Amino acid sequence: MRVSGQLAVIALLGAAGFGGWYAYQGGYLANLPVIGASFSPSSGQAGAPGAQRGRGPAGPATVEVDTVKTGRIVEVRESVGTVRAYESITVTAKVAGIVGQIGFNEGQQVKAGDMLVEFDAAERRAEIEQAIAEAGRAQALRNEVAIKLERAQALNRTGAGTGAQVDDLTAQIKSLEGSIASAQAQRKAAEARLEDLMIRAPFPGRVGTRSVSLGAYVAPGTRITSLDDLSKVRLDFAVPENLLGRLKPGQTVNATSAAYRDRTFKGTVATIDPRVDQTTRTARLTAEFDNADEALKPGMFLSVALEVSNKDDAVVVPEEAIVSEGLRHLVYPVKDGKVERRVITIGQRQGGKVEVIEGLKAGETIVILGVQRVRPGAEVIARPLGSGPAQNNAPAANNRQQPSRSSLNVPQAIGSAQAAEAK
Repeated sequence: MRVSGQLAVIALLGAAGFGGWYAYQGGYLANLPVIGASFSPSSGQAGAPGAQRGRGPAGPATVEVDTVKTGRIVEVRESVGTVRAYESITVTAKVAGIVGQIGFNEGQQVKAGDMLVEFDAAERRAEIEQAIAEAGRAQALRNEVAIKLERAQALNRTGAGTGAQVDDLTAQIKSLEGSIASAQAQRKAAEARLEDLMIRAPFPGRVGTRSVSLGAYVAPGTRITSLDDLSKVRLDFAVPENLLGRLKPGQTVNATSAAYRDRTFKGTVATIDPRVDQTTRTARLTAEFDNADEALKPGMFLSVALEVSNKDDAVVVPEEAIVSEGLRHLVYPVKDGKVERRVITIGQRQGGKVEVIEGLKAGETIVILGVQRVRPGAEVIARPLGSGPAQNNAPAANNRQQPSRSSLNVPQAIGSAQAAEAK
């Protein structure tokens, strides 16, 4: 075959393909006879005139419709997070010592200031007693010198004493007052060292397991136990950086745990980290949860649902009313008994409802059930949603002639907020 003949064949095939596509888009294929449709099994003859005359024209399809309404749509972003205590410390020893008393039981709830562990403090108490004794001795000497000074001053006023004696006694009093102050300072230092031997709870909370026993020698920095304030907990999680413009403290956070399958924990965003992780391009958030029953424990893994925004007057339609065609989403409004084909822009999906951002207004009537049997401009019999199953009034034989479009326009699941954003 020559090149010109090959080009002619290619052109013919292209024209045939374009014509078939155009006919399908316009719905003209539905009116073409199906091969073999005129064959009647009862008569055994093909193309009998009676069979052709027995079929009437196709009637309008019966569909169920509903009015477009407004409702509340909440935009949710999902993540995962880790629980940590509202306040948490590891109780350690500040000084070395021998454990003389343990004032808590493992897992006990303690108050701020409660004594947890006390080391052997006999030496510290002796130092305090010695400082008290030194201060008392210096005070007694000062009192004795003060009496002598008063006598010397009286004699000096009568001319029987000398000024040198008065000055000497005055100097002795000042020296003794310094000794008294030094003894008092030594006493305070000894009391402070004694306090170091008593480890107290800095805040109310629940203690963990202990790592020391009675009579054990403990070096500075040794772990004794843990203390966690579980009346409230913090939850750390991350969200994509493209949400930063819509994040603010106080937003609602719902969390669930595998340990409590039927329970949802509600908290609020407390802190938004001012830095974005350069590796993951995420922003770290901290939410706070009330935890009166202490169900949430530090280290638990939770699934997080962050409510980014909500709309109380969003245009919503049932999910069944939307037909996906490639990247487009379609609905079929009904006006004056005829169907219109309209492209819409969708938003969030929630509880079987889909938010319509653009292309549809509240109050319009759209096809809910029966979208597979309608075409743009076709007349339909509209029934209120729920009044009965949608049926086609055309004969069954005629339905077999008309190729179904359900394989192309079957409703598909609308993507979640994360998938829509990724596109």
